[in-house]
Amino acid sequence: MKKYFTAISLIFILVGCHQDNSISQIRNFTDSTWQRFDYLNFDFQIEEIGEPYNILVLLRTTEDFPSQSLIINLVMNLPSGEERIREYKLEVKNGDGEMLGEKKAGYYERFISIRKEMKFNETGLMKFEIENLMSKYYTPGVVEFGIVLEPSK
Repeated sequence: MKKYFTAISLIFILVGCHQDNSISQIRNFTDSTWQRFDYLNFDFQIEEIGEPYNILVLLRTTEDFPSQSLIINLVMNLPSGEERIREYKLEVKNGDGEMLGEKKAGYYERFISIRKEMKFNETGLMKFEIENLMSKYYTPGVVEFGIVLEPSK
């Protein structure tokens, strides 16, 4: 009984010590299909300045995804008013056509780093606008797309 109590206590201590300050927003797609002109918008409230953050894309796809990569345009509006625009080619499959990421219940999940150790010099609203740049009107096989801000370690 003493070993059981010790094990339970240790678990509570470990869970209590783990602090994940990351914030995320995720968009789910009807029928696992992202329409070409369906822009995604994510807003994050930045409350701390000077602390570095990693910015990641959370991508959940199925084997129905037709290409090796998902091409997006990302517009990032910082609390300072600065706007940053960049095109990304997010790998979904390897060169052999095999899905990348961790296989979950019916989809593959990947966290893709798009910015490391970004520091904010002002508090306020940070906005992301994501555009699907794939050539077809419908991009099948996209279950969810998200943005994650996590403190750098």
